[in-house]
Formats: sequence, C-alpha cells, structure tokens
Amino acid sequence: MCGRFNMTADPLTRLFMAMVGQPFPDPDRFNVAPTEFVPVIAAESGQTRVAQMRWWLVPHWAKEPSARYAMFNARAEGLTRSRAFRMPFALQRVVVPVSGFYEWLSEDGRKVPYYVVADGQDGLLLAGLWDRWSGGREPLESFTLVTTEAHPQLQWLHHRQPVMLDEQGAERWLRADAAEAELLDLCAPGLPIPLAVAAVDTKVNNARFKESACLEATGPVRHIKPFSSGCPSPL
Repeated sequence: MCGRFNMTADPLTRLFMAMVGQPFPDPDRFNVAPTEFVPVIAAESGQTRVAQMRWWLVPHWAKEPSARYAMFNARAEGLTRSRAFRMPFALQRVVVPVSGFYEWLSEDGRKVPYYVVADGQDGLLLAGLWDRWSGGREPLESFTLVTTEAHPQLQWLHHRQPVMLDEQGAERWLRADAAEAELLDLCAPGLPIPLAVAAVDTKVNNARFKESACLEATGPVRHIKPFSSGCPSPL
C-alpha cells in the first residue's frame, strides 16, 4: 500500500519539466497524508495537465465526498471490475511525481517508518486514477494511487507496493489510446528504477509533523536494483 509520501522541488522539478514543461508548482511537502491536495499530472481527452487534486478518490457518482471508504489506494487486480475505478482506469489516469514514500515495520513493539526513494535519480512516478465530483458548489477533483503485489525485493517491507513507472512507462500510462492489456502490464509487480530504503524518525508517524526532519535516516540505507516481471534480480 502507500499511505504517506512527500514532494519536494529537489528532485521533482526536472520530472515536471520533462513531462509538462513547468517546474514543480508547490512548496516542499515532507509528509503528505490522504485527503491533502497535491499537484499531479492528469490525462483527459488526450491532453495532459497539472492539477491540484485531493488524495482520496471521490467517484463522480458519489452522494458526497465521504472518507467512509478507504479510497486513497486502488488495487491493480480490481481496476477493471470496481465501480469506483473502472471508468477512471479507462479514461482518467494520473501520474503522481513524488520525492519518495513511506512504509512502516513493527520493530520492538513500535511502528518504524521507512523512507523509499529513487536511488540516484530524480524522484518516483506513481500510477494513479482520478475522477471529478460535481455535487458541490465547486467541482472536486481527486485521485487514488494504484497498488500491486510487492516485488520480491520489497516484500520484507510490505506485501503491497505502489505501481512505480519509469518516464517511458509514465508516458504510456497517460496515453489516451493505451490498450487495457498494456496498462495492466504496467501494473505488474516491478522495480523499473533503482531504490534506496532507510528507516527515518518516528515523528513521521504523526501526519501533522511536516518538517524536513522527516527525511533524516536513522539507520543504514538498503540499495535495491531495478528489475521487472515480479522476479528477483540475479545475484
């Protein structure tokens, strides 16, 4: 799963420039939690745009923007069947550039956050879906992050992972003419870029803690090589 991430101009400006020709448009965000608004790259009617969207999908048919159901993640295995995700998967996909994301392990009776980043590269591109709810005074655009089974090299951290894309994969994810089979293939467990993972301060556990100290490692860094198809890389 993916329940927290961060977005900072360094390293995201290059990714935004490469994909939409503009720099990262927000202040640095060190501990983004579900229901917060963040800049994303959305596809609609064959065009891409940067939009501020709420991280917690509200389907267009919902009676109200409720947080009753956990809609901040969408399981890749159910994208073509879910009433909430089927239409966005076909027509309204989004790429969420992040500096890194957090996952937690239980260690000695406490929840220890681990920070996952691109190793030596300019951030991560996460696959998502978006929708527009028009039941209020103003339309509400929101998104969910697609998750898949964890690649074997990440299973020690969690049994699920966000779908991570390289730049070519991100362009394919946003294409209006992308075939369903191609999109589902992008959702398969994989590590398209090298990762670095390290424990960070437990202050991250509090979603209201938004300081840069969120990124300070408190343990050794584990380096993970890129590999696709859900198989571990050769030794």
